[in-house]
Amino acid sequence: MNKSFHHILLGSLVLVTVVLSGCEKTVEIDPPLNEITASVVFSSDKLATSAMAGLYTGLANTSTQNNSLPVNSSIQADDLIYTGVNTGSQEFSNNAYSALSTAQSTIFADWYAIIYRANAIIEGLEKNSGTSDRVKTQFTAEAKAIRAYCYFHLVNTFGDVPLVLTTEVGVSSMLPRESVSNIYAQIKMDLTEAKAILPSDYSTSGNTRLGVNKFVVTALLARVNLFTSDYAAAEINASEVIASGLYSLIPSANIATGVWVKNNPESIWQMTSPLNNPVNQYTVEAGTFIPAATAVLQYEFRQSFLAIFTSTDLRRQRWMTNYTVAGVAKVGPYKYKYSTQALAAAAGVSESPTVLRLAEQYLIRAEARARIGANLSGSLSDLNIIRSRAQTALSTSTTPATLLSDIALENRKEFFCEQAYRWYNLKRTGEADAILTTLKPSYRPSAKLLPIPNNAIDANPNLFQNPGY
Repeated sequence: MNKSFHHILLGSLVLVTVVLSGCEKTVEIDPPLNEITASVVFSSDKLATSAMAGLYTGLANTSTQNNSLPVNSSIQADDLIYTGVNTGSQEFSNNAYSALSTAQSTIFADWYAIIYRANAIIEGLEKNSGTSDRVKTQFTAEAKAIRAYCYFHLVNTFGDVPLVLTTEVGVSSMLPRESVSNIYAQIKMDLTEAKAILPSDYSTSGNTRLGVNKFVVTALLARVNLFTSDYAAAEINASEVIASGLYSLIPSANIATGVWVKNNPESIWQMTSPLNNPVNQYTVEAGTFIPAATAVLQYEFRQSFLAIFTSTDLRRQRWMTNYTVAGVAKVGPYKYKYSTQALAAAAGVSESPTVLRLAEQYLIRAEARARIGANLSGSLSDLNIIRSRAQTALSTSTTPATLLSDIALENRKEFFCEQAYRWYNLKRTGEADAILTTLKPSYRPSAKLLPIPNNAIDANPNLFQNPGY
């Protein structure tokens, strides 16, 4: 992977041009100040705060975060069908990818561009003495948490990837792929260090849930623990989030919209509004999933997916919507309700893309307890908290095997079209091949990982391609 980074000063803005895997991508560290140079970005708390804000907004505005995670992953899995004509989307829907595709290069480049920003902040704070100890400690922890978040998605998308922990081109430009286990070790280290430092509230993000605090990191750790089969740690971390008193499930009566509005009590971490405009109240996800006219519905649920919901399940009633296309009944995603600013403003609702929410922590703890086998009643209780909120039949499972089956089903029903949950879980639990081979004629087991972009391999002789490409 050829990864060279150049600071370019342009007027009052610091632009970072990232030549990543042969694909040049310009990202902006956008402090609203005038005298900015690369050498003084971290010379004061004010400038460092601007750089940190740029890290958050840069992540929120990548197409990978706001579109690929909820959309492409849903058609990679078995819940959603893509009926449009976009070539890149068809690749994801068919699980048949080209290493030359710009879609894969964009995902690869997006995550590394944010990792670069995080590394630049960590290094800048360490090397410059102009910032206060409080800001240096706080922002270093936040940057490590975001770096860990990016690497979690990289390993679940591409497998082994280069582990870049510096902005030094001489070090990073020819790095080989690092094993998934070593990447996860770095993720856990970053999150553990951040957890020990970050505050328990949202005071550093203006009391909005757009910032990373101790429990955002703890929730991420619980997820990472689950993915690495460290079930005891997963239970501990999920329990900390649940017991924090900072979060509560949105009640059944408000499930239609309450789970998605900005700063709702179920949300643990949310992203900023589209285009980094504080006025915006809608989400890119709604703009993608909700058609402007029913005749052009491009994303519809498979009938086999709809069949797993009971008639009383509020998620089927409130998080999906019905269409008629050429006289045929169709059902599409409808978690986020507003696809334009005008519609959101008219309704007086402000929605925010949600990255982490409390419901996941209950199901993480339920699965961890079932796999450990020492607290099956606690596992059942956690599972039924989510089922009760959805007003669907409660589970009566009493064995680890039946509990795990019910929990997997509940994860699928609760988190469809969210943050790659179903796609990642199919791979994590080893079910992807059996399910998708019979569902998609073009599916091959190698499709569980995307190809490393060819231009990355061409630029770096220490890289190699994933099997099957």
